[in-house]
Amino acid sequence: MHNDCINTATSNHINNTQKSRKSRLLLKLAQAGILSVALMGAIIGLSPAHKAEAAANNNSLNSMIHQVFGSYGDQAVRVAQCESTMNPGATNSYAIAGSHAAGLFQILHPSTWFTTAEGRAGHSPYDAAANIRAAHEIFVRDGYSWREWQCKP
Repeated sequence: MHNDCINTATSNHINNTQKSRKSRLLLKLAQAGILSVALMGAIIGLSPAHKAEAAANNNSLNSMIHQVFGSYGDQAVRVAQCESTMNPGATNSYAIAGSHAAGLFQILHPSTWFTTAEGRAGHSPYDAAANIRAAHEIFVRDGYSWREWQCKP
């Protein structure tokens, strides 16, 4: 009986120690998560001034997209938001047949880009206005379809 009490006490101590280790590990992970969010905010500049600037930029991009896409503007904004998070400077590092998705609508550059009037005119796929016009050209060329994009509205 005495050995049973010792074994039970030892077992309880081991379980409590393991739970304590798990709790400390979870706490450290949570602290690391909070720290990483704070660091990311600092890295990408999420100060109040930057937030206001980003909001104004998104409103401007929304307006440009709606102006070019007309009644398809809401769909186009959703596609651009999904493809690049509305970032005209976005580049996908994953190559598809030697081309990389570039800009606001993530148009393959150079392959698809140079099949558009904007690409043939020498505009950059990172020029938001040129990327929007090229995306619209591709959209219309494909019969008002989003088939060229990974993201759908």
